[in-house]
Amino acid sequence: MNLAPPLATTHSGQVETSIADTANVDKAIADTVITEKLAKPLRIAVLLGDAVNLDSHSAQVLGTFTERERVQICAADANQSTVHGPTAHEPKEHEPSVHEQRSLTALLGQATTALEQGKLVELKFNDGNRPLSLYLLDGLRAAKLRLHAHAFIAGFAAGNETTGDTNVAVENAATVANAALAAAKRSPAQTVQHQTVANTLNEAFVALRQGVTALAARTQAPLKGTTGIKQTNDTNHQTGYWFSDQHQARVLCLNLVAKTSHQADESRNLSQSLVLTQGTQLAAPKALVDENRLFVPISSDSINELKAKLFQLLSSLDIGAPDTSSASHQLTFWFERYDANAPLALVLMAASSDDLKLEAKAMLTALENDAIRHHGQHFKTPAGSCFTAKPLGDAGLTFVYPGVGTVYANMFNNLHEYFPALYHQLEREGDLSAMLQSPQIYAADVKTAAGMNLSQQAISGVGASYLFTKLLTQVFNIKPKMALGYSMGEAAMWASLDVWQTPHAMINATENSDIFNHAISGELTAVRRAWQLADDEAIAWNSFVVRADSHEIKALLPEFPRAYLAITQGDTCVIAGCETSCKALLATLGKRGIAANRVTAMHTAPALLVHGQVQDFYTQALKPEALEPEALKAAAQDSPIRFISAAQTAPVIVDSHSIGRAIADTFCSPIDFSALIQNATEQGARLFVEVGADRQTSTLIDKISHAHASQSTANAATAAIACNAKGADAITSLLKCLAQLISHRVPLSLAPLIQPLSANAAPLSSAVSPEGEPQ
Repeated sequence: MNLAPPLATTHSGQVETSIADTANVDKAIADTVITEKLAKPLRIAVLLGDAVNLDSHSAQVLGTFTERERVQICAADANQSTVHGPTAHEPKEHEPSVHEQRSLTALLGQATTALEQGKLVELKFNDGNRPLSLYLLDGLRAAKLRLHAHAFIAGFAAGNETTGDTNVAVENAATVANAALAAAKRSPAQTVQHQTVANTLNEAFVALRQGVTALAARTQAPLKGTTGIKQTNDTNHQTGYWFSDQHQARVLCLNLVAKTSHQADESRNLSQSLVLTQGTQLAAPKALVDENRLFVPISSDSINELKAKLFQLLSSLDIGAPDTSSASHQLTFWFERYDANAPLALVLMAASSDDLKLEAKAMLTALENDAIRHHGQHFKTPAGSCFTAKPLGDAGLTFVYPGVGTVYANMFNNLHEYFPALYHQLEREGDLSAMLQSPQIYAADVKTAAGMNLSQQAISGVGASYLFTKLLTQVFNIKPKMALGYSMGEAAMWASLDVWQTPHAMINATENSDIFNHAISGELTAVRRAWQLADDEAIAWNSFVVRADSHEIKALLPEFPRAYLAITQGDTCVIAGCETSCKALLATLGKRGIAANRVTAMHTAPALLVHGQVQDFYTQALKPEALEPEALKAAAQDSPIRFISAAQTAPVIVDSHSIGRAIADTFCSPIDFSALIQNATEQGARLFVEVGADRQTSTLIDKISHAHASQSTANAATAAIACNAKGADAITSLLKCLAQLISHRVPLSLAPLIQPLSANAAPLSSAVSPEGEPQ
């Protein structure tokens, strides 16, 4: 078998050895050698060869290999291969056939010899005009050198050329894939498969890099050139975070198809399959801010100084280069000069340098406005630029946890690309897929999420809040002083803020809970008992949001015993119960209600029948550090975070019994969210940050706060901020939240914005798992 280009190690410019020296060996013998190599477990460590993804330790270690210890495989020459017949002086058996020239698996089989000798193999190729590399090293050798691979090659196989229809080609590809999986000792059930066309060696290298990148980034997405041939698990078109079972390595079977004949009367293909498993090194995080997502914080001691700096920014933008380097320079310049201790700060957000000019000019105009300059009116643009002359600070910083029904299809599905270390930590701590209910939230059909039952919505909602809590507190080092929840948000509050000892255990408990699946949802057994219905009597349950005063509704409730006032929230209320009764009540009110079409009897009288069960369900063991000083006797104010419940005016004492009772009281009784926010404000809450999916409570809180402020001039100023919004880019929404917190002078870390390549891992567990690769 003759391969081009040859694999060779060099020393002082001289050819030392060549793996391709075996080219004179008969092809059958060569295939036997490869088979013998694959008989023992294969573990080839693969590292992405670029400055962005290669950490300093890996780069330093790889740089220690001498020239004679390096093997280079360049794909460029193979691109020019053509089919030609043998000449009279060139026997056919020595001709380098096209499929051999394009066979990545054949090269890997030969390269294994060099890898077993402890040598470093570098694959050099091009993706477009970009020169790229992949470094291969024997897995054991890599471990001894403390190199953390982005992925491992665990097995590979190639099939003979086939002729015939598409079905034959598919069957052949499946056979080859199964052979590679068998060599890797991996089950098809635990494997994601991608099939792509790779007609040249360069294309095969590009596909290999894409597979390694997908594993390192934990991102499952179609590869370039993916064919329309469906895989058995139908995962070709799934995108977003690559969820896996806890402590189980992700496995990718990369199936390459090369057309080896272009004759009009035949179709001949070579099928190759490589099995890749995840490594312990994560891909570098994407930058949160760049030339297409500008974020410029400017601090000062006075508004006049802010204006001067805005003029300086505009001047520099006017004389700056028209390319993106000018925008990048602006980011670096202003981040370096930002003073976290300055009394005032504004943030400009824009999608380009030209837009940044417009935002700066709008900000200058706002700083001349008397209401903004002297009376503390907050200024905010649709792009996210913001400023307040009277910052609220963090003394009243309150995390607000939304209730059931806020999660949505494909919510923040690209967040992991910017915070890979955070996702790594979360999946080490618990079942991240179950926590977010990924089969429903990230299903190919977006309608799947809308069809989630109550327990699934509850779990996913808590999971979203848990994720964003860790993002804000651990990555950006934001520390709330208080916390409260809207309805089921109270449970999310305790689960997310390091109070419960085993919050992940609640996932399985909720999935199998009679409370969520039967009593107050599903067949509504609690309602059936309360209404004394026979088993064959149907219940048509619904809830409606109506703009009405709660007193109006309460006055009519005696006339409609199967309708309930479930929630009071500012100028709207939620009524729930028998759909016919609710509609009749609305008609009597002369109001139009918006149907929620959600079956849940939370916050209605029938839920009181399961109060004891709910209290037992949420009476959980606490982390020792979360317990109150002097056990149960200490005042709640002594806790680092003051927890406020809708069920009582005083802060909740942090012990298992008190927490369980507070959640049960909230769960089973009507909620007055307006009273909850007013109570929190009286206790010092000023800046409310909604932590979870979408923005269920932020608008409500603003309305409630403004209504209270209009009733009395003694009410302190408040503000509500959401960190996520359905329909908006997740990173842009997050940056808008951070911008407002900066304008209110809340202490937070800007490291993830300034150092996007490393800062995300700093406050978290290492991006490299000390336990090694999951098996």
